[in-house]
Amino acid sequence: MPLLIAPVFNSTTPQSVRIDMPNSYTLISGAEKPYKVASRYLRNEMDENRRMFDKRVDMSSLFLVGDYPEMRLTDDRDWIEEIENKLNLSTINGICSIPYVITAKANLYGITYLKRSLDGGKYMFDEHAQRIFLALLDRDLPTLAFRRYSLSLEKKSYEDQLLDLWIGLESLFVPDGRKGEITYKLRLRMAYYFGDSLQQREKIAQLIKKSYNHRSEIVHSGKVFGNTLSDEVNILRLMARAAILNVAMEGISLQDLQVRLDQLILTGDSYYERYNPSFFERIIL
Repeated sequence: MPLLIAPVFNSTTPQSVRIDMPNSYTLISGAEKPYKVASRYLRNEMDENRRMFDKRVDMSSLFLVGDYPEMRLTDDRDWIEEIENKLNLSTINGICSIPYVITAKANLYGITYLKRSLDGGKYMFDEHAQRIFLALLDRDLPTLAFRRYSLSLEKKSYEDQLLDLWIGLESLFVPDGRKGEITYKLRLRMAYYFGDSLQQREKIAQLIKKSYNHRSEIVHSGKVFGNTLSDEVNILRLMARAAILNVAMEGISLQDLQVRLDQLILTGDSYYERYNPSFFERIIL
């Protein structure tokens, strides 16, 4: 039977994993065969530094494996990238990527390049990440926010990361935004969404105002901030990830979210207090 093996670069698992997935795929770790095949055939074919393989892939890594009777990799390319993106959304502990796919039939092996491997800390697929990933498999995610969050992980500069994250956050919190009102609505809605107290809301509102001004300076004047944006980008990423997960887990539309957020501003409640969702990732500044 033809076989597909896609090593999940930079990933590690505290114990063996086996997850049956759609499209006749399995996500596994701790299995000898996928690692041996990848180690033998991929290391010398990589477009990147060959030593990179040993740093990014080992027996504890995740592997996406599937029976591939018709060998139609191009049909599943988007789905493989979606799995990578959902893995990255499942935890803030590191960044993984699926840059190469090996297809095998008898003694014939082919290597398909999807994209470069992503930079970042070691990706830990622990029990918490696994629970979230499994929940995301059959859920619809807010498309633009999810895509921009994933793209931000691929960008080298903090300016580009910030822009991607703000596009995602705007799509979540101001789908009704108009010029001149966006910053005001973002400050209020995000403050009441993430903040449980007046003090927290004030800190969030100040951060949003400052960061959105940075966004405008980057877009309109090409200003380069460099590493000074590091902490700010990390907070924006936490906010974007939390909101994407919360919307997906709750199954709420962005229009309904907007209505709820505006009601919170009138009542003075926090989102968690008012709606008490069964799943809610929180951000504490």
